[in-house]
Amino acid sequence: MNSIVNFNDAPNGFGGFGEADFDTVSIPTMINFNGNSIATGKHAIVRTDTSEILGHHGSRYGKVCQKEALISAEDMFDESDIESRDMTRTIRCSHNGSNTFAKYTFPSHTFISPDGDTSMLEALVTTSFNSTFPFLIAFGERLYACNNSNIYLTGAVAMFKGRHTKGLNIKRGAEAVGNALQQAQDNHTLFKKMYNTPVTEDQVFNTYVEAAGVTNQVNEVKREMGTVHWRNIVSNLPRQNQNLNYMIQKSKEYGDRMGKNQWAVYNTLTDWSSHAGATTAKSERNIAATRVKRSQTVRRVVNEVLLAA
Repeated sequence: MNSIVNFNDAPNGFGGFGEADFDTVSIPTMINFNGNSIATGKHAIVRTDTSEILGHHGSRYGKVCQKEALISAEDMFDESDIESRDMTRTIRCSHNGSNTFAKYTFPSHTFISPDGDTSMLEALVTTSFNSTFPFLIAFGERLYACNNSNIYLTGAVAMFKGRHTKGLNIKRGAEAVGNALQQAQDNHTLFKKMYNTPVTEDQVFNTYVEAAGVTNQVNEVKREMGTVHWRNIVSNLPRQNQNLNYMIQKSKEYGDRMGKNQWAVYNTLTDWSSHAGATTAKSERNIAATRVKRSQTVRRVVNEVLLAA
């Protein structure tokens, strides 16, 4: 379940932490050897409400409390040039609380996309106890019409990144996140160029194949069948790929609406990273982490495949 808070409506300007509203303790780990307990030099990060182990770290590691990380990010927003008085926050966790993700929207900062849709500035804050995700702040946009989270393609991946929150320089962090407004302008210049850049069917297909992680399988089919239409390649894959099929289906919708251009391909990818479900029922409970990783894939594939074509 999401925890969505509008800061103007929340008590004292802040709401609860939803899924992330839990505490942890750091406990030294031991092993039993010939009846003797021996310290491993490692600590386990344990949830106090469920007793679940969320990660292991060395004894000198200063764990990043997920609530402190979000508060630190919010302090940076407040101190920056970004208008944050009307921002909203959505919190998700994965892997029993090992990873925390918060998305902030800033309705005062809106943009018009090349196809006429309206979007607002959005920030993603991540932190984890298992070293999967660092404490970072990255920016993009939330589209009003389709609710896609558009990923910025140029500039720094993260406006701020740190290993912990102790001794954090909020002012320096605020200066860093304030650069998001210039990053937005730079990316909209690129978005307009993408809207005016046509694509071939092969370029589109190759982009989706790389994003879905089936490049090797597709190349194997090409070696066996030779030069054939991409639909024949898909039907002859040894296993149907749910992610690839999702992109192909959505691609027609965006192509019909936006044209046969790079912008439509990009929007297909951000639709996939924002809305596509997990490939198995078991992994659905960790879909928050999956979608963050997909957004990283989108940035890489657009830059390395689509824009490089």
